[in-house]
Order: sequence, then C-alpha cells, then structure tokens
Amino acid sequence: MKSTTKSAPRRWGAFAGLGAVAALALAACAPAGSADPTPAPETTTTTDAEGEESPDAPAPEGGTLKVGYISPITGNFAIAGQEMVDGWNLYWEINGAEAGGVTVETIVEDDAGNPEMSLTKARKLVESDEVDVVVGPLLANTALATAAYTSSVGIPNLHPVAAADDLTQREANGLTLRTGSMSGSQMNYPGGQWAAEEGHRTAVTLCPDYAFGWESCAGFKQGFEANGGEVTSQIWYPNGTSDFATYVSQIQAANADIVFVTTAGGAPGPDFLRSFMGLGLTESQDLVMNCCSMDQATLRALGDEVLGFKSISYWAEGRESPVVEEFNAAYAERFEGKIPSANVAGGFMTASLVAKVLEDNGLVTGEDLVSAIGDISFEDSVLGGVSWDEFNNTVGSVYIREVQERDGLLYNLPIREFPGVDQWLGLDPDEAMARPTYSQSFQG
Repeated sequence: MKSTTKSAPRRWGAFAGLGAVAALALAACAPAGSADPTPAPETTTTTDAEGEESPDAPAPEGGTLKVGYISPITGNFAIAGQEMVDGWNLYWEINGAEAGGVTVETIVEDDAGNPEMSLTKARKLVESDEVDVVVGPLLANTALATAAYTSSVGIPNLHPVAAADDLTQREANGLTLRTGSMSGSQMNYPGGQWAAEEGHRTAVTLCPDYAFGWESCAGFKQGFEANGGEVTSQIWYPNGTSDFATYVSQIQAANADIVFVTTAGGAPGPDFLRSFMGLGLTESQDLVMNCCSMDQATLRALGDEVLGFKSISYWAEGRESPVVEEFNAAYAERFEGKIPSANVAGGFMTASLVAKVLEDNGLVTGEDLVSAIGDISFEDSVLGGVSWDEFNNTVGSVYIREVQERDGLLYNLPIREFPGVDQWLGLDPDEAMARPTYSQSFQG
C-alpha cells in the first residue's frame, strides 16, 4: 500500500467542554437489549510477546507495543466481532508481529457488544495489562464509552469499524482516531446523491431506531434532497427485528421511486431481503442498502438471489486493485476460500497503519501515535485512497456497489465511486457540529 505522510493542524480545544455529551449519547446509541448481553468470558490471547517497555519511555528502535483489542466475539454481534479480530491478526500473520524493530503484542478482550463490559475490559487492559493503545470496540455505543475512558487516562483508541459520528465530531480528541471505516452519515450521503442523479425523485427510508440508524438515514436523506429528491417517508424498526414483513408492506404502500435500507449487519440484512423478495418487490421496487446489509454474510446466506442488488459502502471487495486482490487472496487462503467483509478490512487496515508508524518512527505511543497515523495518506489501500482530517476521521472513497458473480463467487463490485468523501455533508465543520445530534426528529 503506497502511502505518504503530511502535516496538518488538529482542533481539539473548541470541544474540550463537550465531554458530558458522551454520557447522554451512550443510551441513545445502544441497540435494543444491549444493556443485558450474553455474559462475556474473560478471553485473553497474546501474540509474540517479547520484552517489556514502559509506555512513558518510547525508544526509536526496539521495545514492545502492547495493544489491547476489544471486540464482541460472543453474543449477537459475534460474527462481525470475530471478523474484526481476524483482520487485525491476518496482517501480523502475513508480515510478522514486528515492525521497525518493535514487537507488537496483542491482548484480545470480548465485550459481547455491551458498553459496561467494554469499559470493564478497557480498564483491565489499561490498569492491569498496561497496554499502550486500545483498538476497538465495534459498536457505536461501546466505542463512545471506551473512547471517553481512554482519552481521560491518556491512552490512544483506534477504531477499525465503529461508525458513531461523534467519535470524530463533538467528542473528537487527540487520542481517538477512526482507522478503518467512516461515520454513519458520511458513508451514506453519496448514496443519496447517486439515487437522485439516477433520476429518482422520491425515496422512503427504513433504518434501525438508534443512533447508527438515525445517522445513516440522515446521511442518505441529505444527499438525496441536496440533489433534487424528496424523502417522503421514514420508517424506523427496533434493533433486533427479524420479521420485516410489516415494514416491507409500508415501503410498498409509500410508492416511492427508491427505498434506502440500513441494518447493523448480521441476520437483519438477509431477514429484510427475504421479506422484500417474498412480497415480490424485486422487479417493481428500486432498492439500495447500506454497507452492512449487503456485506459478505448476506451474500453467503442468500447466494444468487441477490445478484444485481445495490448497496453503499467505503469497502468494495470486487474493486480492481492489486492491494484488494492480494488481501482477498490472503484471507481466502486462511479462511476456507471466503471473501473478506468490511469488518475484516477494518481490522487489517488498522494493523497496517500501526505497522507503518512503527516502521517510520520506532516505538511511538500516546498522542504521537495517533498524530502519526493521522499524517498518513494512502494513494491506494484495501479501502482505496485514504487520508485523515483534522478531527481524526477518514476521508476517502464511497462506492455504489452491485452484487455480481466472478469466478463462481459473489462480490460487491463498484459501479460508481465518490472519491474524497469527508464527514461534513457539504457543511462547514463548526456549522455541522452546532446542529442537534441525529434522531428520528432531526434528520438534517
């Protein structure tokens, strides 16, 4: 992955007084039932542990970077969580757990997708294991909880997958950085633009009724309406819904030109599509889905039934790029011929960023680690061309994807690319953050 480094000012002072907002956001971001998770076992794995190094004494060469990696590897989000871990481990398996003479030691902890468990595991990693950096967790509510803690104790927190807008907006700080994904509104804004440019004049949205859904729908709605369309109806469903027949009937009754659907991954993507196809809407209703709804788990579950379906994502496993092709091949070799998901790509991308910083600088910790990652700019990576803004959020390509068959396997192939997408949806950063956070009642 060819990359360059840059220097750019970062803005934190204006947001120092907004820390209290995180506590209010946690409940709003929590998926239904997340306060009562499957109990998480104390799962700890260590990779290539050699030597000891104080986190306060970085050295130009040698030493150990201790990484605490939090992900939901049990419970409702176990598949996505394990994939995020697999992507991180894949990078070090291919390249060796050493970069720039620094050994990378990883301790994996399971939070079962629960913010209280995430905090418990983060404290254990920082206060008992004395890690230099925390990576993860995966979900919006767990990520916001963890970032609030790690920033308060001076530990970097890198996010391979979490899409919560405020990680890099109202709660932005010099120790938190999104490494392998985009914010929920950011990644879906170009989808609305594309739908309008395709000639659709009306749209209906269906999204889960919590922060990720609100942010995703808001992004699509604003992109669609900024380009001449009108969202005529917005439908919300409880997270954890498995029977979408009622919602599909509402979509049918809305009679819009196109429908945008968001799920948080896992079973809801296939569940929605079974209802959608079961009511015979495949040929009569144009549809575009978000990243997670049409990820590889959905393609494996439904097979050829989803050929031709379209989605919006920062990750396109069918993109023609030597970097992507090598990544796909390496993952397939180790995981029974499977094609990697966005969760795998996020974990892998995060590891590659840490490795580059260590190769260029030796052992780096604290805000220096985060700043060094933020100064990187990739001409191409598993996610395409990527750089970071002054709030430590990714700026990169968003793809409109179509499910196509290639060599007997199903891929999301990009049919349109929107390069250089930032998180501000066409607004000035100060203007964007002065607005209310997204909800059912505020969609921009």
